[in-house]
Amino acid sequence: MPENHLTKTEALELVARVFDRNTRRMNAVRGELFIGWGILLILTSLVEYALLRLTDTPQVLWSWLVPLLGGWLLTARTIRRRTRTGFDDLLLLVWSLPIAVSCCAFGYALAIPACSLNPIGLTQVLLSGAVLVTAEFFRGKGSLQSGSFVCLGLIGCFMLITAFTITFREPFDSASGDWMLYVAVFGLLLFLLPGIILRHIARRPCSKS
Repeated sequence: MPENHLTKTEALELVARVFDRNTRRMNAVRGELFIGWGILLILTSLVEYALLRLTDTPQVLWSWLVPLLGGWLLTARTIRRRTRTGFDDLLLLVWSLPIAVSCCAFGYALAIPACSLNPIGLTQVLLSGAVLVTAEFFRGKGSLQSGSFVCLGLIGCFMLITAFTITFREPFDSASGDWMLYVAVFGLLLFLLPGIILRHIARRPCSKS
């Protein structure tokens, strides 16, 4: 049988095409989940804050778990049905632990009102760190869209600074419900805006070949 031999140029072109295809798959980051969770957090927080002001009953704040649980189930179902890239899996690992710790902190603070833990500040620090790590991943991958990971880095740094200069200085008052307004801000700056940036990156090639 005749043997097919590739020339040196053809072999280099084949390796370059395979490398470029795999790298583009890694760069196919989806920001829809970030955008969806940002909108969910903003709307839920504002609605819960309005319900508290109308009813003047702190127990109504526990109803915020219903849309969050629904969002989590929808996210899990979407992730299972959709083909994920390697970078999608990496983002899930980076963000899942801070979100889990934040939920535990909120549950602890709401169950024990006399505790000194400030879940708002803790959540802000953890999610800001996740934004900074995500931005560093983009920079380390050689992204040509330098403005994208610079924006992510600036968002993370801004939220870290405000956490230690403003958030941690204010005591956590679960009954007032003012912390819901902070959650709405987190949804905007730490989920919605990063999701828009990630979606912008996914629409354009951003890797060096």
